[in-house]
Amino acid sequence: MEYDIFAFKPSHTNDFEPQLMQEDEWEMYQDLCKDGFEDWLADKRRTITLAIDDKTVAIMGVLPLPNKGGHLWLFLDKSVRGTELLLATHCVQGSIDGLRELGYEWVQTPVRLDFPQGERWARVLGFKRTDHEEDIMENGTLYRYWTMVL
Repeated sequence: MEYDIFAFKPSHTNDFEPQLMQEDEWEMYQDLCKDGFEDWLADKRRTITLAIDDKTVAIMGVLPLPNKGGHLWLFLDKSVRGTELLLATHCVQGSIDGLRELGYEWVQTPVRLDFPQGERWARVLGFKRTDHEEDIMENGTLYRYWTMVL
């Protein structure tokens, strides 16, 4: 197995299929891309791609927030299993370390309330659960925000 971490390019989404619990979010992402969002992500270098054996398995980025904060987001391909998840975890941990070096002081990430695996992963990464819940997609799906002080 060979893996690489790249600066994101829109072509990295060509063979990407999100995991089941991220299909709605991926659809919203695709809608944003119609307005040039992918080009903006690639241009601003706030997004990375993890590829294993030349297949994109994770796309992760951060959107700057006020007060030296960031909104961390991640899509995992439906093919991701044990080894791939371990590599993705290390990739995200390294990116969080990089955010510290870039001057970020905190990050947040939303996790669907009906996605306990996402909550476990947020804990493994060191995020702390908040009480803030929101219907980000405006479709009745609630998300809880998790935060990390860097």
